[in-house]
Amino acid sequence: MNSRTIHAVDLLLHISALFIVLGSLLIVFFREEEAVKEEIIPETVKTLPQLIPDIDPKLEKLPITSEFEEELEMSALFYATQPIGRYYITAYSHLETGSKITASGGKVHQGNITTCAADVPKYFHFGDYIEVGGRIYRVEDTGSAVKKRHIDIYIPELKKVKNYPSHYETIYKVTFPFGKPQD
Repeated sequence: MNSRTIHAVDLLLHISALFIVLGSLLIVFFREEEAVKEEIIPETVKTLPQLIPDIDPKLEKLPITSEFEEELEMSALFYATQPIGRYYITAYSHLETGSKITASGGKVHQGNITTCAADVPKYFHFGDYIEVGGRIYRVEDTGSAVKKRHIDIYIPELKKVKNYPSHYETIYKVTFPFGKPQD
């Protein structure tokens, strides 16, 4: 593809996302909603149950959002997330392992989407996308020390790996409603 084609496709994606948002706004403003009586819906039905074990206690009572808000968020960010639990997060480098080749057969890389190692196939599959600390990672590697709820993110610089603070964090499964991005 030449650069003009890439720019044209990029422009079409942005225009289609804008039309989705505008269409959602029109639906919300011109739709008549029925009033729901407060006594019909008991308080226990209004809150979402905790479906995911070991989730961060602060996220137990997630707000119920409208379909419009979900569509708006997905179209603006081009991906959607769903919390899947708390995991132990560490970092590794190809300089430690001695190889740039991952267990899935590709090369480790850092960019818009960075390589990470996880427990495959027990908890993840190769090619799964997750969000850790606001960044998107693709599960492409495994390791003998990466078992159960442990994610090992790739950082090329050995000094940064040594200084990386290992910690527990809620991670999110990432889905791309408009197609997967390129690295």
